Amino acid sequence: MAVRLRNNVCKLRKFVLPNFRTFLSAAYRCEDAWSNRLKCPLVAGINSSDYIYDLDRKFKNEGKISAIDVDLLVNKLEPTEAKNINQDLEEVVQRLRRSPETIHTLPSTSHAVLRMLLDSRRTKLMLKLLSNPLEFGVFPDHYMSNLLMDTFIEEKNYTAAARVASVLMLQEDFGPPLTQALAMASCYLYATSTENLPWEDYTVKIEEPEEELKIRIPYLRNPYFDDHFDLKEPNHIVGKTLAWGAPLIGGEIGTNCEILGWALYNKWSDLEAALQRCTANSSPVAASVITSVKELVTSSDDSENQEKIMSLVTRLESSGTCIKEVNLKSVIEDHVKNVAAKAEADDIKVQEGLYATWEKMRQEEVEKQLEEYRRKQLLEEIERKKNELKTKEELFTFFENQDRLEMLLDRKPVVREKDRTHFFPHKIKKPKKVDEDYIPPEVIRR
Repeated sequence: MAVRLRNNVCKLRKFVLPNFRTFLSAAYRCEDAWSNRLKCPLVAGINSSDYIYDLDRKFKNEGKISAIDVDLLVNKLEPTEAKNINQDLEEVVQRLRRSPETIHTLPSTSHAVLRMLLDSRRTKLMLKLLSNPLEFGVFPDHYMSNLLMDTFIEEKNYTAAARVASVLMLQEDFGPPLTQALAMASCYLYATSTENLPWEDYTVKIEEPEEELKIRIPYLRNPYFDDHFDLKEPNHIVGKTLAWGAPLIGGEIGTNCEILGWALYNKWSDLEAALQRCTANSSPVAASVITSVKELVTSSDDSENQEKIMSLVTRLESSGTCIKEVNLKSVIEDHVKNVAAKAEADDIKVQEGLYATWEKMRQEEVEKQLEEYRRKQLLEEIERKKNELKTKEELFTFFENQDRLEMLLDRKPVVREKDRTHFFPHKIKKPKKVDEDYIPPEVIRR
């Protein structure tokens, strides 16, 4: 597929993006460095619609799909083309994930897919891919996670921002301080907002057969809930993300986010331990967080833990110093801005270097594929010549080997009694006894 890209030339179209400026500056998007990939002859020579068709035909003929072919396609796709290739893009990514070639997936592939979907505002497809990493193999890097969360927070789509943050929790990798801060901001804004979009379930549904299908199985497995990847309740997912990410930030933000997280997650023993630490250390807790904890505990059915936690809350309130009237939202936003101001320059430098590295890596992979194609063609040519030589040899030596060849033609396969019994057991009869004194009758001609 990549072989024919060298001689193709096409015009580049520039997609103008709106100038967003929230926690991250416009320079953080590295637009110029990202657009440079389109100047590479390997990417510039691709016609997206034809390329998708060729990939589909190649998959049906050979039963596999190449990682470098998919990477070239997703890096060529522009936001203006996203509306027409939603289903095709999903299918291509899924085929790569299900093939052995998935181990060769380039790091630029997931980045290009997510960036194209972000720029074209295809949020639903993006969340579907992120929610099913085993099915589609799309994993955001820390830089891409920052872009996604920052954009969704600016759009006040806190549901999408929290879902991106939950991917970090599920992978147990909250990344550098900037990614940690944005994840806490995303989840806190979701937990405290009253106008969140629905948290849709993007789990791939298995189509059940129309007719009833009965399968005999040796035993039934007991149902198992891993309390991590099996989480489906939005509050539990967001709560666990807050609770796990808060200790990485620490301070006032870490204390409040951890308490709120355990309450959302309904982990009452962990919540009790966090409140006890605040009581022992006289750590201030935001009054808004205490109010949320009261509401969540009151709505639970666990009466035993409810009494313990409410008594701890009462003790905090009676202390007079542990409850603090503070706008936690503003504190979190200021923290994210401060961290972003320190990290932006280094992140931009690193990301621009990565884009250049990915371009070299793409070139090397294409060269490897070209070499593999040449090797395959050479082996096929050698095999073809060997067959031709064998045919010529048989022709030239025909008269020398004529007797042997004729014997081979006249020879009939000998069926042994054991083989005959094996293949035709119903036709085998016992041999008749021969009467040695038998005299045939005399035949008289009339």
